[in-house]
Amino acid sequence: MARNPDDRRRLFRRISLLVACIVAGLVLIAYLASPEQEETEIAVRYDLTLDGKSWSTAIDEGNIRVELGQDAAKLLTLYSTGSGNFVSELDLAGSNPSVSNQFGNLLWPQCTRIATEIFIDEDIPATTRAQMRDATIVVFLWLKELTGLDIVVTKGSSERGQESSTAAHRISTPDDNTIAIHWVDKTNTVMSPKELAVATMWATLKRGQQIPRSTRIRLSSTVFDTMPDDAIERLSRKMAIAHELSHAFGIGHSNDPDSYMYPMLTPSASITPADRAALALAGSRAC
Repeated sequence: MARNPDDRRRLFRRISLLVACIVAGLVLIAYLASPEQEETEIAVRYDLTLDGKSWSTAIDEGNIRVELGQDAAKLLTLYSTGSGNFVSELDLAGSNPSVSNQFGNLLWPQCTRIATEIFIDEDIPATTRAQMRDATIVVFLWLKELTGLDIVVTKGSSERGQESSTAAHRISTPDDNTIAIHWVDKTNTVMSPKELAVATMWATLKRGQQIPRSTRIRLSSTVFDTMPDDAIERLSRKMAIAHELSHAFGIGHSNDPDSYMYPMLTPSASITPADRAALALAGSRAC
């Protein structure tokens, strides 16, 4: 028996809908089976003079690989504020991350090998250049131990391999996964007389996180003119270097005047339990 026009139209619509569903299913299968498409990376630059808001994200998501004493470990406790946010004892102790925003804390991943390069202005006396090189290496090894990160000095680690800091070097962007340290003579116009250090970090926004890409730090020779030669744990040249390098690893200023991360180093400055907890968090981002 012949179908009427309305029946034929309904049959056509059903067939069309079935074909459309089949095509959509095939497209979805092809997309899921294809290699993962890499998300677009957006590079951002931070001049590390601002402090972040809270360590809570790093504590919640962190994978701490270094041993902490009881005083430092108990600071890594989170408390609900009652408004959906969290605060840590480390926050209350005055420690801050260098950068934290809607993408979380700016921290190096644990699986990243961080190359460190040391450049020294040729205008600085040879004896002082050697002292700068040795002190910088000591601080890097100290940070490697207290963060658990894979930090390797790849340039400027010896007198024979000494790298000169030139004007072009001091404004260039370091290679990926590289921290470049530039010791600059205090009379060089690249830094003002009152500046002891300037730090800049480049980061990548990827998959909702900000990941460090590279860092450039300029240190003034004034540090060696004004600071005593002592251990990192006391007011010294090494402590001043450690302060600035710690910014490059994600640690901001502290509100505690006795902390080595206080904006101005004081005679009572030391490595406090809060500082040790923050250093452990700086190396806690899992891959």
